[in-house]
Amino acid sequence: MLHVVYRVGDMDKTIKFYTECLGMKLLRKRDIPEERYTNAFLGYGPEDSQFVVELTYNYGVDKYDIGNGFGHFGIAVED
Repeated sequence: MLHVVYRVGDMDKTIKFYTECLGMKLLRKRDIPEERYTNAFLGYGPEDSQFVVELTYNYGVDKYDIGNGFGHFGIAVED
């Protein structure tokens, strides 16, 4: 498993939870204003060798209903 993506309504609050409560590190953050979203990548180690949680904040969306906040998960295979 490479990563999992969750859509969030409050990026700062969610980053605080993952870093302060779960001990993850904020690996990188990018804002894509032309597409109206921001991503943050958190994990316990480097993205190229460790599982990463990717958070997506879509501009103007402050909450999600149960079931529609999940984005996707990525897995790697040898072939």
